[in-house]
Amino acid sequence: RRLRSSSFAGKSRELSCKAREVMADHREAFGIFDLDGDGLISAQELKTMMERLGNPINDREVRDIITEAGSLSTNSITQAQFAKLMADGEKLGRQQDPEMQLRDAFNLFDKDGDGKISKKEMAAALAGFGLPLNDRETDLLIQEATVAERDKTSVSFDAFKKVMHAS
Repeated sequence: RRLRSSSFAGKSRELSCKAREVMADHREAFGIFDLDGDGLISAQELKTMMERLGNPINDREVRDIITEAGSLSTNSITQAQFAKLMADGEKLGRQQDPEMQLRDAFNLFDKDGDGKISKKEMAAALAGFGLPLNDRETDLLIQEATVAERDKTSVSFDAFKKVMHAS
């Protein structure tokens, strides 16, 4: 059987589009970690953001990550190195249980452990990730996440999971 070139071209465009999306996601994540906007993630910025993400790391772990990125001499991570680390992490993540990954992500927001993300928790978590929202924006985000839910004031794990699968 011969492959039709239009079929190949369509698949190629689809892969190219996905690659651009992944690259854009990596650039956005890099921008969140690069707290001072200098184009590098310093050891301190890495440590600060990991703590804000609910995964505090010590100085040795920071050095290990920077070494893995290939930047020990500068003690910082470039955007290209960050993208490679993210890609490597995504490959590893695909090998892990997706339900557990979602639960871990949910727990970054649900600080009091009650099984729901309140408006206050949502705003605090997003601000910690470098994405501060005002009250109206937080309300809209929760409304969007809870469209099919009874409780419209907080986000349950099931609602969180639906939103994450939809994106």
